[in-house]
Amino acid sequence: MPRTIIIRTPNHLGDCIMALPMINETREAYPGSTVTVLVPEHLAELFESNPAIDQVLKIPTEHVHGLIAVMKIKDIIARHSFDIGYILPPSFGSAAGFKLGGVKERIGYIADGRRLLLSRPLPLSTPLSSSHRSETYFNLLRRGAGIDIEYVRPKLFINEDDIEGVTATLARFDVSESDAYAVVAFQAVAASRRWGQQKYIRAIKQIITRFNLKVILIGIKEEAVCGDEIAAAAGTREVINLAGKTGLRETAALVSRADFFLGNDSGPAHLAAAVGVPLVVLSGADDPAETSPISRRKRLVFLEHLDCISCVKNVCPLKGDRHMQCMNEISVDRVLDEIAELLKEVR
Repeated sequence: MPRTIIIRTPNHLGDCIMALPMINETREAYPGSTVTVLVPEHLAELFESNPAIDQVLKIPTEHVHGLIAVMKIKDIIARHSFDIGYILPPSFGSAAGFKLGGVKERIGYIADGRRLLLSRPLPLSTPLSSSHRSETYFNLLRRGAGIDIEYVRPKLFINEDDIEGVTATLARFDVSESDAYAVVAFQAVAASRRWGQQKYIRAIKQIITRFNLKVILIGIKEEAVCGDEIAAAAGTREVINLAGKTGLRETAALVSRADFFLGNDSGPAHLAAAVGVPLVVLSGADDPAETSPISRRKRLVFLEHLDCISCVKNVCPLKGDRHMQCMNEISVDRVLDEIAELLKEVR
């Protein structure tokens, strides 16, 4: 029987990418149904032009968290009539908004004291890191629908408008369609995951000379100043800083044309994986088993011998020489060697 289904997406770019397999296959699990996603507005364009989605509802950025978010979500949902709701964030508020908004069947994992708000409360796997987060989201669909559908890797759909937009943007910076380039995401929200500005500068200089590529820097608006500093320190016109200058879809189209992507386990790295670009990922405080971008063309730089590796802390608690060792001990030479090996595989 056709159903009206709403999916509350996660609140961060990387998690939204990891949720794409679940979202893209929802209609497979519920043939003939309509699929709506409810997403923070700054991530909404990620789901536009997706043939698996019928409607995108946006949560204003200022209403994503807290009690006010519950009432805002309720108001957005109550205007419609949804048979089934999948709630991917583990928060109490996201489940409360679905309950108050009148979603008939509310499916989500048990967390944050919200069991009674869910009509289908499902236990998480134990331990939490026993499966990749993308598969955790996908298994919610399998268990909720009661059907064993095949997991499909994250895929972001890029259209002609996206390609034309990024072509025009690159042309403004004297990058033609025939120019080869690498994309570098040089920053991370969590301090514990930052490789360091000076190392990125050294790596970028070598990427230009060793691999004969231009380098395009990407990131959010708040990272634009740091990007300008990196570009200036590289001392060459071959580095273009586009941090804060492109939207999500344009960034995805930009990355899709790159020879490779370099960055830490972050939203941009997941974006690169979802558009099929080879990538080198620097991993430290994050847990690759749970959150590493899913790609068959990936080189993971990961110091697994460290006893503190994958601590999943946003700020390194260690002092002295051990402070940030998971990032500090990753050498520029090793990263360049990984890039070289990756390019041998894909060229």
